Amino acid sequence: MAIFEKSFHTKSAFDDTDTLICTLENAQNVDKHTEYILRVQRGPSKENKWDVSRRYKHFSELHANLQKSNIELPLPPKKLIGNMQPSFIAERQAALQNYIREVLKHQVLALSLPVRSFLDPKNYSITIAEQALQTISIALRGDGRYELKGPLADIGWRIRKQFFLVTDTDANTNCILQWMSYGPDKYLSGKDLQTAFKSLQNMSHPYINEILGYQILESGAYVVRKIHENGSVRDMLYGTEYGKNYLAKYGNPKVRKPFTMGQLSHYGYQILQALKFLHDKGLSHGHIHPGNITIENQRALLLDTENVLLGVPCLYRPYLLELRHTSSPEAVDVYCFGRTLYEMALATTLDQYYCDIYPEEMSEDLVSVLRVCLSSASCKQGGASLEELLHHQFFTRAALNGLAPRQHTKHLKLPLPLKEEIKKARACAELRLKADQKLLRSAKREVRIQEILNSEEEMKKQKRRVKKRDSIWKSTSSLAETVRSHSASTASSPTPPSAPTPPTAPTPPTAPTPPTAPTAPTAPSGDTSGNGSMLSPCGGRGALLQAICSFDKTRLAKINSH
Repeated sequence: MAIFEKSFHTKSAFDDTDTLICTLENAQNVDKHTEYILRVQRGPSKENKWDVSRRYKHFSELHANLQKSNIELPLPPKKLIGNMQPSFIAERQAALQNYIREVLKHQVLALSLPVRSFLDPKNYSITIAEQALQTISIALRGDGRYELKGPLADIGWRIRKQFFLVTDTDANTNCILQWMSYGPDKYLSGKDLQTAFKSLQNMSHPYINEILGYQILESGAYVVRKIHENGSVRDMLYGTEYGKNYLAKYGNPKVRKPFTMGQLSHYGYQILQALKFLHDKGLSHGHIHPGNITIENQRALLLDTENVLLGVPCLYRPYLLELRHTSSPEAVDVYCFGRTLYEMALATTLDQYYCDIYPEEMSEDLVSVLRVCLSSASCKQGGASLEELLHHQFFTRAALNGLAPRQHTKHLKLPLPLKEEIKKARACAELRLKADQKLLRSAKREVRIQEILNSEEEMKKQKRRVKKRDSIWKSTSSLAETVRSHSASTASSPTPPSAPTPPTAPTPPTAPTPPTAPTAPTAPSGDTSGNGSMLSPCGGRGALLQAICSFDKTRLAKINSH
């Protein structure tokens, strides 16, 4: 067809799995109501920021949309009186910041359309489903085989993936149609994409679900598959129906039904067989998780094998960004397989990007498999290969557990030029993943440096405070020491008394009056004769000592003691 001769370059400019960071910067009163200014950042790049103005009623509407997830969220209550007081606004701003932080902590909520449209209304419109319905309605008019019956609920986590119920007019059976917009890793031209989808439709493998129909459009593509009433493996784990809303099914499930060790060994082996087959043919899956696997007649079937061609992001991409050495297509599939096996074994998702601690009741063989895929040491080394996992003892006994797979023809033929184009597309996707991993490491390094600088600056401030305090203490101490020294010197140098005048003996009445004896030498000029009360504090003691030493007793007058 001529429409496929041109290359389609329409694809999403950003990744829907990018982490959003939200900070309430300020609050302002506008037209008798309060608006909160939200600063939102996409991914690790600080340049990718914008501001959003939201009122409390917008937070309340978001909360109402998220209630179906059954996750408890701390939305502050509404207040009718006194809600314009500055103290109350500041208190509510802090409470709303805590609320949005709790929302973004849950991946199932952070990737949902209500949250994305709340924080990024420019790129996430609530009319996405309406646009998809219009596109599918027009596309099916020229198809002739499938008749549109209506849209299904948001049964999947992808925002730009819509599900529709259609009828196969040839077989008179109901099928499920999945519409997907192109992602940021879409690098194949329209012609190559058409050829690749045709090869996938003709593919035959016992553990890969078949594609009944497809169509390539300018903005995306759709595929038609058989409806599996049991739903996906994730539906089986949480005891829910496939047709229910994604948030209601997986937000906070009340039922959890983990698989047995025998089932994990059996189905895990089949999943590895399917992955090994795709990689041997030059393809990869890239999107392994329990929602893309179903069980039918004791066989695990991989779904959404076309995602890697459409260039859409992986569910576990935020965790992959944390792993420096996990970027090749095989390493990505091994890591995603490990996370899938973990959820199948425990009926709960792994919230960290690696896992080193496992429950004690878990078998040693299963722990060994999970460590090969998810441990920090293994992730640093790039993980194991699919061939190594297939030969692990946990899976080698899968053929001996009474559920040996039936013989089935395996077939997938890709033209050589298409293989080269797919190889280039895989290399480009790997380079983008490595670039994002490097950007995240750089952002984390910058945060650490900023923390260190802030810490050093705080230390400098503390040192300046201590120095100022010591300076004040020293100056105070110096002043006190001066006062003490002055007081001590004054107390230790009292004014010495003047030298006493020798007493004169009384004159006998019969004896003649003797001459008057000479008086003792007077003190220096600094002293006042008689009592010495005017001696200077510094020179008085020296003058007194000098006067004592220079006293000549021979000059004293002789008296008659009789």
